[in-house]
Amino acid sequence: MTILCQLKNISLSFGNKVLFDQASLTILEGDRIGLLGLNGNGKSSLFRILNGTVVPDPSTPAFLMDKIKDFSVFLVPQELPLGKDDEVTIRNYLYRFYPSLENISTEEMERLEAWRILNDYESYLKYFGHLDLDKKVRELSGGEQRKILLALGLSAQSKLILWDEPTNHLDIETIKLFENELEQTDKAYVLISHDRYLLSRLTKRIFHVTRGHIDIFEGSYQNYLEFLGEMEETRKKMLDRLRNKLRRETAWMRQGIKARGTRSKKRVEGYMNIHKNINTLKEEAHKSLDIRLIESKKLRRKLIEFKNVTFRYGERTLFKNLNFQIRRGDKVGILGNNGVGKTTMVRLIAGELESTEGLVDRGENLQVCHFSQHRHALKDDMTPYQILGEGQDFIHMPDGRKTHVISYFKSFLFREEELHRPLKTFSGGEKNRLQLALNLKTQADVLIFDEPTNDLDLETLQLLEERLSSFEGSLILISHDRAFLANVTDKILLIKDQTIETFEGGYEQAEPYLEALALEEELIEEERQKQAALLTPTPTSDDKQKLSNKDKIRLKTIDAEITQKENEVEKLGLEIEAFDFASSDTKGHERFALISSQKEKAEEDLLSLYEEAEILKLKS
Repeated sequence: MTILCQLKNISLSFGNKVLFDQASLTILEGDRIGLLGLNGNGKSSLFRILNGTVVPDPSTPAFLMDKIKDFSVFLVPQELPLGKDDEVTIRNYLYRFYPSLENISTEEMERLEAWRILNDYESYLKYFGHLDLDKKVRELSGGEQRKILLALGLSAQSKLILWDEPTNHLDIETIKLFENELEQTDKAYVLISHDRYLLSRLTKRIFHVTRGHIDIFEGSYQNYLEFLGEMEETRKKMLDRLRNKLRRETAWMRQGIKARGTRSKKRVEGYMNIHKNINTLKEEAHKSLDIRLIESKKLRRKLIEFKNVTFRYGERTLFKNLNFQIRRGDKVGILGNNGVGKTTMVRLIAGELESTEGLVDRGENLQVCHFSQHRHALKDDMTPYQILGEGQDFIHMPDGRKTHVISYFKSFLFREEELHRPLKTFSGGEKNRLQLALNLKTQADVLIFDEPTNDLDLETLQLLEERLSSFEGSLILISHDRAFLANVTDKILLIKDQTIETFEGGYEQAEPYLEALALEEELIEEERQKQAALLTPTPTSDDKQKLSNKDKIRLKTIDAEITQKENEVEKLGLEIEAFDFASSDTKGHERFALISSQKEKAEEDLLSLYEEAEILKLKS
């Protein structure tokens, strides 16, 4: 297949933020590419590099762009460029993208094949429901304006079309029409979208922008998700193997220097490499893809910003130099061990505490409601009608709707006849549910919940998840419930070592990091115990068992077998390191799984040989 363009050594930074570091890509004729990556990682910048509006930074080696002779690019933006008092019509909006075609002669129109663009543009406008082409563009809704962008992109004669979130704000019928047209096109395109179904249907290759590079996957978006799932299973197996290896190797290390025998140096090196393997898992987990593709936050205004915030209780420092933002629509989960300061953190956010140093910048007139685990607002002599309706039949909801107090009460799994019961007759679980109903009718920009799932039954927990998921404001949650965090939040702040680790990909991104962190802490504890074990006296000669003739024969051959097995493990490890995941197909993935399985088995065999050799040498 013909190469349309090939970009090499792409480097691009804005201030201290590195978007690309010597990245490369190749686009082929007829390519159908899905462009993935966390927000802010460089997807839109890559589009601007491809269409020539952004030039990469100088680098060594230098940036190169090889392309075919008649290569051309058309970028379809997320929104129509339009001035406040712009009077342009739908028909004439085409000239905003093709200014050279306006007011030219018929001969020039023929020479430039402009009639084809004009006819296709108007045909697609009618196809998407725009019949009055003399209507002003500024009078259109966001969805109607986006249909103009679809017509522009589909009528473009360029070799490569770049689509930036083309289906935002569109109804399902229009999306289906667009999908059908894109399925039939013979032009190459690159598609940025958070619509998983669209990506699954319309892509054959995946470009994933991550860590300054562009990982390339040969296959559809669905294939890519399956591949990521396989990689996740491989990662989990690696964690299990490290745990098992850690236990066995720690037991061996505790035997004492003499008892560990002559082969101890290589095995001690292997024990120490567990540190490196765990750190690698942590690093990869922190950089993993958020496969849920978070909704773009470009238009979300900043609500709260921590600027170099430090907080101390007396001599104890909880946080140092914290910097992060919470924007409109963010749903943030806060994690950390007991005592690290999670509740203090949300009290700083809510303005209930002041920072020792630095600044917590809150938006003007920002409404923050912090709900603790306690039920202070519920008085035993009051009824749900008095608490929820405050003596009125209708409740004014945060989104501006007005709902009858009975309907609202029943939506939280209560019966209508319970509306006038005094609270002293309610169970603890019912009071939890009523407190939840009270909290969720609060009008605020930011809602903060501290362990909201405590003591909730399954039905109420599911109800809470649904309400918080549909809440359009910002949420901050402290919770130990992993499933709840995964279902409700899209961003995780992990408090550790007086600072914050941020996971923009939500709990799915944070979970593997937390697992590796737990294993690291387990290793640290094991090493503390090892220090004491190293001082344990070695067995005396009286304690030793005598070698049998069979043992003596085995002792002569086991060293050679160990060397052979070590070489096998090393060879398989090199194959794994050299494996190219990005360009591998299904058979390649199966080959990788086989190599991994072989290496896992070889390592287990090698550990068994080590242990057998140590036992034989202790007897000799």
